[in-house]
Amino acid sequence: MKKTVLISCLFLGLALIINHGLNRLIEISQPQEEPGLTAADLDMSDLKDTNDKKKRFFDFMRPIIIEENARVLDLRARLVEAKRSNKNQTWIKEIAEAYTVSWETGKENWMKLFERVDAVALEVALSQSALESAWGQSRFAQQGNNFFGQWCYETGCGIVPENRDDDSKHEVAAFDSVNESVRSYLKTINTGRVYAGLRIIRRKNREAGKPVDAKAQAGGLIKYSQKRGKYVRSIRNMIEVNRKLMLGSE
Repeated sequence: MKKTVLISCLFLGLALIINHGLNRLIEISQPQEEPGLTAADLDMSDLKDTNDKKKRFFDFMRPIIIEENARVLDLRARLVEAKRSNKNQTWIKEIAEAYTVSWETGKENWMKLFERVDAVALEVALSQSALESAWGQSRFAQQGNNFFGQWCYETGCGIVPENRDDDSKHEVAAFDSVNESVRSYLKTINTGRVYAGLRIIRRKNREAGKPVDAKAQAGGLIKYSQKRGKYVRSIRNMIEVNRKLMLGSE
């Protein structure tokens, strides 16, 4: 009897070891997402001049924005293929809902969906991140990795502004990484009602087969800030003055 119990325990132990090994093998074989960068990874010390400051900031943000834009463009390509093959209808509806596009069988609004699932011009995103985060040095960037001044509206969702009006409830969103901040920003631009102008400009530009026009897209940001037209001019000026630094060609 004791011998039988001992053998059973040995087999159980062996099975647990094998199972653990298989689970570990599965974990290793699956692609693991790299942890994102934080504001602490942006070293703005020992800068020689303003041009050096700009270059360091743009060099830090550029690959993050390119990577997050690539996620959106990959999703767009999958949607194009799904439309062509007329497959994955449930998945398409889920994406449409995620991008707040009404989606019913026989009433699919493909134009609006493709208008929303698209990249934001690199120079626009870089300009806004620089202005909204004070070149990565603002309180909200440093404490919450928020490089675009995004708000949230649930208690504890972010950082309470020091000069917030007594009747205001908003907080400045906090993110685990700068990557998440960029991802949220792209989703905001692509779904926010007040940025429809930018999306229409982008769609028409794409339909005409023209290169991405960052300064034209900037015109659709007039409601991003209370400064309205002055804000758009600031973005366009930032692009005009710093385009080479933004693209890493200077």
